[in-house]
Amino acid sequence: MDFNSLNTLQRNRLNLKLKPIFVGQLFIIESLNHPAFYYNQKEFELILHPEEGITSDFITDYAKSFSSEIFIYEEDYQEINLKLKEELTKLTRSLSIGDVRKNAIKHTNFLSMQMDTLYKDPFNDELLTNQFQNTKNLSNLLTKHKDIHKPIYQNIIQSRYHYTYKQPLLSSILLLSFIQSLKLFNEKEIEGIFLTSYFKDIGMSFIPREKFEEAHLSDFDKQLFANHAQNSMEILEGRVPLSLNQLNLIKNHHYLNYKIQALVTNKQVPHMDEYLTGIESVLLSSIDILVAMTTDRPYRKAVSSFKALELLKHVISDEYPQEYKALVLFLKNFLMK
Repeated sequence: MDFNSLNTLQRNRLNLKLKPIFVGQLFIIESLNHPAFYYNQKEFELILHPEEGITSDFITDYAKSFSSEIFIYEEDYQEINLKLKEELTKLTRSLSIGDVRKNAIKHTNFLSMQMDTLYKDPFNDELLTNQFQNTKNLSNLLTKHKDIHKPIYQNIIQSRYHYTYKQPLLSSILLLSFIQSLKLFNEKEIEGIFLTSYFKDIGMSFIPREKFEEAHLSDFDKQLFANHAQNSMEILEGRVPLSLNQLNLIKNHHYLNYKIQALVTNKQVPHMDEYLTGIESVLLSSIDILVAMTTDRPYRKAVSSFKALELLKHVISDEYPQEYKALVLFLKNFLMK
């Protein structure tokens, strides 16, 4: 296809034919069958011809100079997703062979890319099942190799993925590492908590992408965000092997946020019993808040681990003093060194 030969109407209709993907996903294939575009001020600009090969330099330069997203045709989009699924399956079979740390980093990169696709198509059963199984395999690897938790976490922090894809991995890895240190849960329970944490935000897929960049939201937009936990539970229920208790954890994973909001606004703390499903509720919610606060967002900078812990102290230390102390000691080794 010669882009220069397209008339104005054909160019305006490109938005019906193109799909955005994370530019890093291009490395999974050698070349595209159609042109790729950059979306700039409501217009598509040709950025890559199909006959041009895809190089790591192109991907790096594009990400630095233009955007983390690039627009490609549906045919290329489907080819990349199929290739990604194949690579994940292949890697899963050999995660424990050779350099485990390198394998795990590659695996988390692939998972983040696939999550991007899943958020665009959350009711695709095949895609969800594949992501669930690959996440389960990652959990098993992390449980057996404690020494790789921190380097994998740091690698994700430094990556260019959108924070909506980084947050599930970061919070789940940190949560797994912390609950392992507590020695309160067996391997099967740890796996269940990890999977629950990882998929708890899939309801975010209902929220328009541009809303994640905004510091000030309308009341309607705030309600969209407030509903994401309930939406996550409804998306997952009956489609993946999560128990009712785990689905309730997902539905109520922001329960500590309610306590924080009440604290900040000097309002009465809501009755918490309906939100709790055991110590897992406290741990999952605490780690989710901590990771969110200590990582950057487009509309704000990250705060220190110390400040995040000070906030959490006000809402969990009275009821769970031992767990709070354990969290402080754990983070000194994991995040603060």
